[in-house]
Amino acid sequence: MPRRERISHAGCYHVVCRGVERRNVFLDSDDFEQFLILLKSVKKEFDIVVHSFCLMTNHYHILLETKEDNISLAMKYLNSHYAIYFNKKYKRTGHLWQGRFHSDYLYADNHFWYVAKYIEQNPIKAKMVKEIHHYKYQSFFQWKYQCEYSYLLEGSKIFDMTLLEYQNYISSDMDSDILDIIYTAPKIINKNGEIKILYKRLNTFFHEDKSINRNNNIKKAYEYGYTKSEIANFLALSSTAISKILD
Repeated sequence: MPRRERISHAGCYHVVCRGVERRNVFLDSDDFEQFLILLKSVKKEFDIVVHSFCLMTNHYHILLETKEDNISLAMKYLNSHYAIYFNKKYKRTGHLWQGRFHSDYLYADNHFWYVAKYIEQNPIKAKMVKEIHHYKYQSFFQWKYQCEYSYLLEGSKIFDMTLLEYQNYISSDMDSDILDIIYTAPKIINKNGEIKILYKRLNTFFHEDKSINRNNNIKKAYEYGYTKSEIANFLALSSTAISKILD
C-alpha cells in the first residue's frame, strides 16, 4: 500500500521525532552539537524560524514556523543528514528514526505558548535535571546563557517576553487541560485541490447521544471536510451506510 501523502501548510508546528525502538540517538555532546549544526543549515536552507527546541537522548522536540509548505522537505533533510552522520560515526546500518516525524499544526496563540512550555519542561519531567535552566540542549538554556547555539532562535516569538518572564512562565505548572490542548491538533486536508485546516474535532458535530439529529450532523461533518470512513469509524457504522445518508 503506498504511503499516504503528508499534507502541510505554512505556519507553526510542534515537531517530534524519536529513535527507532526508542533507542538513544544522541550518545555524547558531539552528537547533540552536530544535530544543532544541521538545524542551523535547515533554518537557512528552508527559511524556517526555530521558536524553541529540546533535544532529549532518544528524541527531539522543535517548535518551528514555515513560510511555505516545505516542512516535510526540511525535516527529511534534517533527519537524513543526521542519520548519515550517526551511522557513520557508530558504524551501524539501518533506520535511525522511528518512522517519519510527527508534527502538530499550532492553530492559536495560546496553543503556541503551551507547546513552548511543554518543550522546555521535558528535561524536568524526565528527571534529567532539577532546575529548568540546567539542561544545555534546549532553547531556554541557550538564550539564558547566550550559548553557541542561541543564534538558532533568531526571529523567535519567545523574545516577545523578557528572559525573566519566559523563565517564570515555563517554570509554572502544566495543567492537565493544557496537555489536552497540546495534543488536540487540527487536521489539514486537501479538498478539491485546496488546502483546508479543520479546527473542529469530529466529536463536536455530535451529541453524547449520537442518534440525535444524526443524519443532519453526518452531512455537516462531511461538508466540513471529514471523510466517509472517518465518520463511519467514529459512529461505528459502515462506510456504505454513511454513503447512503449522504446521497
